[in-house]
Amino acid sequence: MADGPYALNDDGTAMDPAAFRQALKSDPEKMEALKEEPETLRIVMGDDMHAFQELIKGVYQAEKKRIERASKSMSERTIDAQRADTVQLYQQLHASGLQYGPAFRLLRNVHTPDLSAQ
Repeated sequence: MADGPYALNDDGTAMDPAAFRQALKSDPEKMEALKEEPETLRIVMGDDMHAFQELIKGVYQAEKKRIERASKSMSERTIDAQRADTVQLYQQLHASGLQYGPAFRLLRNVHTPDLSAQ
């Protein structure tokens, strides 16, 4: 988790919501981005600390879910992949016109999609 004014508690709320809010207000790039989301900007600029904490918590939880989905997707791709022979890969690349000398043949493991699983 972040340190300084952007430090979060385990539940995604700000450790110091006043410092978090002030850091947002002091960052021109973040304030420019917030103009695209008027409701979020209203909460950031307002005085309701509970609404601000709930906003931060919601963003944190949404990002956490996004990372979990991306991780799950990556692991599913790995499961569906088959290991390929790197010697054969370099031969295919050479046949395609891409010639890699021994000093540039750094691949040790290559995984390709298992097309038979679809």
